[in-house]
Amino acid sequence: MSIKSVLNFGSLNIDKVYQVPHFVQPGETLSSENFSQFAGGKGLNQSIALARAGVKVFHAGKIGKDGEFLRQILVDGGVNTDYLITSEVPSGHAIIQIDRSGQNCIILFPGANCAITRDEIDNCLQNMEVDSWLLLQNEINDIPYIMEKAKECGLKIAINPAPCNQAVLSYPLELADIIFVNEVEAATLAEVDAEPEVMLKRLTEKFPNAEIVMTFGARGAYYCKKDKIFHTPCVEVQVVDTTSAGDTFGGYYLSAVLQGFTSEQAMKIASQASSITVSRAGAAVSIPLAEEVFGRINL
Repeated sequence: MSIKSVLNFGSLNIDKVYQVPHFVQPGETLSSENFSQFAGGKGLNQSIALARAGVKVFHAGKIGKDGEFLRQILVDGGVNTDYLITSEVPSGHAIIQIDRSGQNCIILFPGANCAITRDEIDNCLQNMEVDSWLLLQNEINDIPYIMEKAKECGLKIAINPAPCNQAVLSYPLELADIIFVNEVEAATLAEVDAEPEVMLKRLTEKFPNAEIVMTFGARGAYYCKKDKIFHTPCVEVQVVDTTSAGDTFGGYYLSAVLQGFTSEQAMKIASQASSITVSRAGAAVSIPLAEEVFGRINL
């Protein structure tokens, strides 16, 4: 089977990570217990996950001159960076708080991630083979245009609309073949905050041609397309850092689908991969290699 490549048009961030006893409250000055800096951004994380899972992936996007080390991390991770542009605008960055339970909250500065031009978009998409995949997140600009142009070029679309703000509701998500959401994003898109099965039903009604893949933290993950719905339990581990769990899940799920695994198998693979990620600190650095994942799973 010929495996199609993936063009990941996505963000690259410099992650500034602070270990805190609890998330900072309004008006509070809080001393952190530790500080680390990592490569991050949902786009970068998902490209690394795809590459480590064995898929040929091109990363398209923009960094500032302060972010050239991000390019090198992608290259070292096996990602093609021919469509990654260096801008005069500073790189995007994230301020991440991680509390003692391993949960996180994040502030994003978009920077160069939101300075991509339509000419740059057109150049990337027109060079991709028909029936290749486009992967998107919501940390770059002009997502609706990218989706519409991708369909004109004959690409399949997978999207993780995160962060899921109100603007996402106007995106042409009906063009997507796979939609990745967590419970918060699902509630926003479904316009109802309810039990997983209720939100899945609503999302399937809104986007009947898409696979809906919903992660739900410790409750596992859910899959739905038309009348097919099932649940995949999470793999229990000691949680250290959940920062890139969803990115790992999405990257490994898409890679498994491209490699011919069934949706049930792909969900198990993605769940195993994300469980390894949350047991480690950091974003991209915590994403496992394929042999680690397949060494721990029976399909």
